[in-house]
Amino acid sequence: MERNNDMFVLHSELERKSKIKPVHVVDVPCHARLKPKLDEVLPQAAGIVFVVDAQDFLSTMQAAAEYLYDILTKATLVKKRIPVLIFCNKTDKVTAHSKEFIKKQLEKEMYGFIFDISY
Repeated sequence: MERNNDMFVLHSELERKSKIKPVHVVDVPCHARLKPKLDEVLPQAAGIVFVVDAQDFLSTMQAAAEYLYDILTKATLVKKRIPVLIFCNKTDKVTAHSKEFIKKQLEKEMYGFIFDISY
């Protein structure tokens, strides 16, 4: 596992008449070994997309909430007010959890981190 980078042009940029600016995207997998790689790219980030597997959410919920909490409390992110989008993939699958359920469970888990209580 390693981080991936690429450049691509947003559809809205293609519609512009002026100079097209590609977007640099860095994919940092959620594996524990790669968490330090996020710190390397965060200072240059204009935004973060945090991807949650909607189908396999319950088995990864605690780890996802912990990683999201770590990201949201990073000084660089807070200081620069970097926006975070939580993206649920695999929502087209029959066994996928709803975005509302995922949001509620992530909030519950992170609330537990803040106040150190068990559910």
